[in-house]
Amino acid sequence: MQTILVVEDDKNTNQVICEFLKEAGYNVLPVFDGEEAMTVFYENKVALAVLDIMLPKQNGMDVLKYIRSLSRIPVIMLTALGDEYTQIKSFDLQADEYVTKPFSPTVLVKRIEALLKRANPINNTVLSIGDIVIDFSAYTVTKNNQPLNFTPKEIEILKFFAENEGKVVSRQQTLDAVWGLDNLSSDRTIDTHIKNIRRKLNVECIMTIKNVGYKFESVV
Repeated sequence: MQTILVVEDDKNTNQVICEFLKEAGYNVLPVFDGEEAMTVFYENKVALAVLDIMLPKQNGMDVLKYIRSLSRIPVIMLTALGDEYTQIKSFDLQADEYVTKPFSPTVLVKRIEALLKRANPINNTVLSIGDIVIDFSAYTVTKNNQPLNFTPKEIEILKFFAENEGKVVSRQQTLDAVWGLDNLSSDRTIDTHIKNIRRKLNVECIMTIKNVGYKFESVV
C-alpha cells in the first residue's frame, strides 16, 4: 500500500484529503507544519507528498527543497496562492503539480493516481509472483518457464491490478480501465475473468473485498 504525506495546517482540509485518500486505498501521514513534515518524510517511505505552501515553522517551499534534496517522488503543491510568481517558483523547485484552493478532493485523488502511475509505470515491464512471470509487453504468462494460456483481457486485468497493487479497486473501476468507459459489460463479466485468472495462476494474490471489489498483492 502506497503512503501519501499530506502537509496541510488547516485541520479540516487535512482531514478531508486524508479521508478521500484512505477511501481510495492509500495509507496517509497527516502533518500540520513544515518542520514535522521534514521529520516525517525522512522517517517514512513516502510515495507522494501533498504540500501546502503557507505552513507554520517552515513554509512549503522549504519543505519542497528538502524533499528534492533527498528524493524524486511526485509532489503536489496545494495552496490558496494562485499568483503566477508562486506557481513559477514551485515548478522551478521541481514541484510536479500545482492545485489552488478551493479544490475538488475527488479530482485531487485522480491527480495523485495519475502522478503515481507516471512515476511507477508498469508498461513494458515484467512482474513476478513466486515462480510465475507476467510480461505485460509481450502479453505472456509463464510458470517455471512453461507458458500458461492467458487471454489478452486477463493480462490487461492483471496489469491494472499491478498498477494499483495494495489498493482496493471496484469492479466498475476494473471494467472502465480494461473495457473502456463506454463498456456495456456487467460485474458478472469481471467476476468470471477473475475466477479464470485465479484458476490459472493457482496462487492467492487476488483478494475479494466483500461489497467493494478486489485487492491485488504480488508478494504471496
